Amino acid sequence: MLATPPTLASQQNQEGSAGGNELQKLFAAARAAKEAGDLPAAASANQKLIALSLREMGKLRLFENAYPEAAELYRRSLELEDVPDAHADLAIAHLLANRPADSAVETRKALASDPRNAATWTVQGEALIKTKDYRGAVEALHRSLEIRPDPETSYALASCFLRLKEKEKAAAIFRQMIAVAGERSDLYLLFGFAYRDAGMADDAGQQYRRALALNPRAPNAHYHLGLSYLMGNEWAPTPEGRSEFLKELELNPRNFAAHYLLGYMAFSSNQEAEADHYLGIAAQLKPSSPETWLYLGLNAYRRKQNQRAEKLFRTAILLAEQDGIGAHNDIRKAYTSLGRILMGSGRTQEGKRYLQKARDLQQLMMADSQQGSGMAEPAGSGVSSADVPNLPQEEAHISLPGTGKADPTAPLNARVLSRANFTSEQKKLIAAQEQYLRSVLGASFNDLATAEAIQEQYAAALGHYQEAERWDPKVPNLMRNLGFAAYRAGNHPEAIRALKKALVISPGDDAARAVLNELRTSNDGAASQNKKDKQP
Repeated sequence: MLATPPTLASQQNQEGSAGGNELQKLFAAARAAKEAGDLPAAASANQKLIALSLREMGKLRLFENAYPEAAELYRRSLELEDVPDAHADLAIAHLLANRPADSAVETRKALASDPRNAATWTVQGEALIKTKDYRGAVEALHRSLEIRPDPETSYALASCFLRLKEKEKAAAIFRQMIAVAGERSDLYLLFGFAYRDAGMADDAGQQYRRALALNPRAPNAHYHLGLSYLMGNEWAPTPEGRSEFLKELELNPRNFAAHYLLGYMAFSSNQEAEADHYLGIAAQLKPSSPETWLYLGLNAYRRKQNQRAEKLFRTAILLAEQDGIGAHNDIRKAYTSLGRILMGSGRTQEGKRYLQKARDLQQLMMADSQQGSGMAEPAGSGVSSADVPNLPQEEAHISLPGTGKADPTAPLNARVLSRANFTSEQKKLIAAQEQYLRSVLGASFNDLATAEAIQEQYAAALGHYQEAERWDPKVPNLMRNLGFAAYRAGNHPEAIRALKKALVISPGDDAARAVLNELRTSNDGAASQNKKDKQP
């Protein structure tokens, strides 16, 4: 009997139970078809079981913040079973992976079959906001709210109105939210974020001041107010901004973002010792931030501490490349300055490579319209004090891109998993859920392939046996099945690989040994003939 899967969090209990019950039903249907000898029905039931299991694994990857991996799992599920829920889930994965255009495409597919799904309309609205189709986003969010009132959707609609400079419409939504929830400092902070993201720094500041009036100790309120002063002054340091960051540190001495921006402001104002102080603390609080090491390096470079600057730039570059350069535009300055240090110390070839990387990044940023050509650094300094720094990631809401196409069958990269900051109990639940789903996928792909092999569909069977191996190589008789399917499909190298493994597991399998010996003899003969053909 198939085990019931563990659930991951309290809010997922109902959903996890529903998924587990459906898996049990599909497993029972596949087993019944197999026992009845109905091969087409067995293949169909296993395809549905695999599709659902892939969707469940996709939900697990979403929970782990592994968005590209989740998207690939949903895409693979849709190849086996095209259902609206999978399109909706794929849309969410694309949105979180910062692929809003792909997300919008998937929401349209989902809504074509299920136009009364409020959550999908909201996802479409969020995707259209990211593609800057604000009118389209307004329409989608309105459709969602017509189906189901929801404060998060209302907030997204208000944010969209602000992007369209329709401030009164946004303000009316905010007033309605206050009427429902009451005067709360956290709501005014949220309103401030919406104004800030729309480029309305002064209006954002008003919301933050209102939050502080309601609660002088509101978490991060002083930080965000200080940030609004910086943004309103085109990132040039202001006394008001510095004062708010210092107030934030009085309440929360371990606020990384406040330390980071105090250090940046000091650097921009040529206050080198103060810059080292605040940036040094920021680096201790969050050693994974490339920007902190970058500005520490630039500060050292300005002070002509080239040996120290080189180490700091290399650290910044390493961290940025691990996360994906696209999330760290400022890192161009590290390449440029490191290249100059290397050139100046006689390491010409290495220096040229870093300078070329800086030029490549500059071209990329210009092509993406992220920064203009006026952002180039003046010779010698490695930075312009007018350059806008990347915000710390938790404030900029940066989605880290994947590195190429994700392999859905691979165990999750430890570095990706570490970003989620799970508790030990959550880690245990995640591991149990993954092991369970891998066993289901391995067994189901094996059964699907067996049904295909019996019907002499050997190429299809081979592919599905290989997928079973990637999910769970411990499935009984899998390597034997794979080897014989590869043999009959004419893939002799794969047959030899699999049958060798099968004989390690079952040394007394005479049929497998006979086929393996035949293949080896055939290969040896072919190799000998090839050698003779090459002789003059």
